Amino acid sequence: MKRIAIVLFGFIHFILLVSTLTRAATEARGYKPKVYSGSSPVQEENKFLVDELHDEISKVISGLPSELPILLPLQENSAWKNFKSFFNSNWEKTRTRRLEPMQTWAASELSEVRNQTRTVFYPFAGPDLLTAYLLFPDAETYILVGLEPPGNLPEPETFQHKSIEAYLADIQDIMFDYFKKSYFITRKMNEELDERKINGVLPLVCIFLKRTDNMISEIKRVEFDDSGNPIESDYTVIKGRIKRPVGFKITFFKKGSARLQTVYYISCDLSDERFSPHAKFFLYLNRFDNWTCFIKSASYLLHFKNFVNLRQLLLNKSDFILQDDTGIPFRYLHNDAWEIQLYGRYAKPVKDFSGVEQPDLKAAFKDKAKVKPLPFHLGYHWGTNLDCLILFKRKTKSAENSNLAHEI
Repeated sequence: MKRIAIVLFGFIHFILLVSTLTRAATEARGYKPKVYSGSSPVQEENKFLVDELHDEISKVISGLPSELPILLPLQENSAWKNFKSFFNSNWEKTRTRRLEPMQTWAASELSEVRNQTRTVFYPFAGPDLLTAYLLFPDAETYILVGLEPPGNLPEPETFQHKSIEAYLADIQDIMFDYFKKSYFITRKMNEELDERKINGVLPLVCIFLKRTDNMISEIKRVEFDDSGNPIESDYTVIKGRIKRPVGFKITFFKKGSARLQTVYYISCDLSDERFSPHAKFFLYLNRFDNWTCFIKSASYLLHFKNFVNLRQLLLNKSDFILQDDTGIPFRYLHNDAWEIQLYGRYAKPVKDFSGVEQPDLKAAFKDKAKVKPLPFHLGYHWGTNLDCLILFKRKTKSAENSNLAHEI
């Protein structure tokens, strides 16, 4: 027993020593964990831990200044100053042209949906947290899904080398498309989100959090076991190939807020071959009783026969669906189970997509008495501004739909 006690004492002493040395090394680099206090007139004051290092890194890659010592030299770099100017200018134009009109519209037209929305599920989202967040700013959880890798934030040491110029140029390139078109181009993401460049979705999601005045409280890695249970682990830099489904979870909060929110990004193939009722991520999603589903710029994938499992899951689980014409085909929702509101104007799909025109949806939009205006532009028709959104509100869950959940 005495020998065990000595060994145990030595082990504890070693752990404390490692912890002290790690903390000292971290603080020497200018990083000290801090607590940010938020208050609300409704709740008692809450205190949330801030992941200061990653929060501050997210600032500088968003073109926002940081006072973290290790990041100060970067902000004297002409490349960063030019990047800051680009980002501020384009953000302001996008805010005036698209983001503010979208927020005003959503506050009015989606008020009922917002009041009942706890979870927003956004398949084929890629890094586009911004649109979902502005439409549904009070949701507790956002689940974004795409094929792109989760990736990593740049390490502080990255900013000490000339590679930062190329890194900022890559962010500028991919964000230029988003500012102009409201979506990320798949081909560009395949190139720019490579680990040798921007390195995944995480940096872009963090940019959107910082540009909407949010603080990053915690970042976790997320995987799933065979039963669909999420397995969280501490954030570490991923190197090498990953096996889907895999992603990250960010806990964040608005400055001055007294509540935490969460965004998940999961890299997963949602086609039937990989997304069967026995697949890990399917089992995870199938546990939700309801959510609000948002779909835009989705390449019309849900129109095809190899996305039946996802399409039926969305029909079974969604209380509300807000989508453009690239989402679930109108014929699956134009029935007694859904209340429908049309916005904007329907136009033939752009030339990149064939065989997905919807005559029934086109006919529905011809009844002008049932169509409301859409005061902003969103989606593939950025060249002509012939945009549409459709809001579906579930009336009741039919027994037929419930049974289909077990048949697919």
